[in-house]
Amino acid sequence: MVVNGVPQGSILGPLLFIIYLNDLPYGLHQRAKPVIYADDTSVLLTAKNDEELKNKINCMLDYMTGWFSANELTLNMEKTNIMKFTSSYHQYKAFQIIYQKKIITGTNNTKCLGLKLDKNICRKNHDQKTIPKLSSTCYLVRRMYPCCNSNTLKMIYFTYFIPLWNMVSYSGEFQ
Repeated sequence: MVVNGVPQGSILGPLLFIIYLNDLPYGLHQRAKPVIYADDTSVLLTAKNDEELKNKINCMLDYMTGWFSANELTLNMEKTNIMKFTSSYHQYKAFQIIYQKKIITGTNNTKCLGLKLDKNICRKNHDQKTIPKLSSTCYLVRRMYPCCNSNTLKMIYFTYFIPLWNMVSYSGEFQ
């Protein structure tokens, strides 16, 4: 019996999640920039120094914890990452905050909307994982060539190759 929510895999799950999260950005917009896609929520904060950033993060976590609680949801701190983006010219110092008597250590890289980013906003790790996928897609097209017509090959190419290529080429590596 489901008391709150919907069973795992239900088609109502994504719709209810969107409805639930619909008003979260309104409370954040003056404090931070929320980035929400499907069930992935990121919050971008800016600060002039580490102390200001830590205060803003704690305030944001307080707000989000309260919002989630009011909507009978929980903020999964095990899946919560904190990452401080800096230019590669600045000396990187380990970053951590204390929230609700727990130490949260900043991470050096994270995955956001399928894109792997590091603390210097460099996509090198992402591109290193994407390029072999491009190679595999080329192999697939070569193997399918003898047994498929040109429309099927184009469909494979535009479905598998082009999205991967766009993800790599936007990084500047191949331009």
